[in-house]
Amino acid sequence: MTTTDFADLALARRLEAMEAFCCLDTARNVARIRPEIPSAAEQIAGGWAVFTGVGSPISEARGLGMDGPVTPAEMDRLESFYHSRGDAIRIEVCPLTDPTLHQLLAARGYQLLEFSNMLARPLAAGQGREARASDAQITTRIATPAEGPLWADTVARCFAGQMAITQELIDVVSCWTHSSIGSCYFGYVSGEIAGGGSVAVNAGVGLLGGAGTVERFRNRGVQQALIAARLEHAARAGCDLAMTVTLPGSGSQRNCERHGFRVAYTRAKFALD
Repeated sequence: MTTTDFADLALARRLEAMEAFCCLDTARNVARIRPEIPSAAEQIAGGWAVFTGVGSPISEARGLGMDGPVTPAEMDRLESFYHSRGDAIRIEVCPLTDPTLHQLLAARGYQLLEFSNMLARPLAAGQGREARASDAQITTRIATPAEGPLWADTVARCFAGQMAITQELIDVVSCWTHSSIGSCYFGYVSGEIAGGGSVAVNAGVGLLGGAGTVERFRNRGVQQALIAARLEHAARAGCDLAMTVTLPGSGSQRNCERHGFRVAYTRAKFALD
């Protein structure tokens, strides 16, 4: 973000809608590529409730209340969507959402789980090129659909110890290489796979996500190269805005801020068993 940009409701709507659409795209791809995995999506309260398995990080509601009030009946639908599938309800809540959502969460006993930062930056043609890795040993390329399991396993291993890595999660994430709006990148050090990251483009917004570096290759500039490659990808696709989501104060946030991202706002995740 530059000093001329302002994180107002219009910007928040673009960012939240893009993330919700990407999760919807994931659910659709899972249904097409991995029909044995239960997946579903339903538009509720201006956002999307998405399910790709119990406990999946994709199985959350996003974008609710960004276009107006949320009603008790809509919350009933949301809770039924997840409870009927044996899962808890998890909702990512933008601070600019309609106040009725906050009121309903409090009245129904939702608990705060965590915070995350929504970061954004403007994009122009050619951006990302100037930040390509200066180390010739570090390279990037797009994974093919057939390499989906390898890419998913590579990125998942980067988060071992932080979350449960199951075969079902690998199978869900591998579907990202089949997306019509997204691409998955490998990062290499001297020809050896060292990490990965994804990018999705829609409605002029490029979403950078799914990023991780294998532990023994960290602090080598792999993520810097992957961020640059994905920014260039989004710019080539005609995006005027790039976005990403990180944990507050994390290494991921620091890496993204080195590439011009700035915190637009901090979100809260709420849950109800």
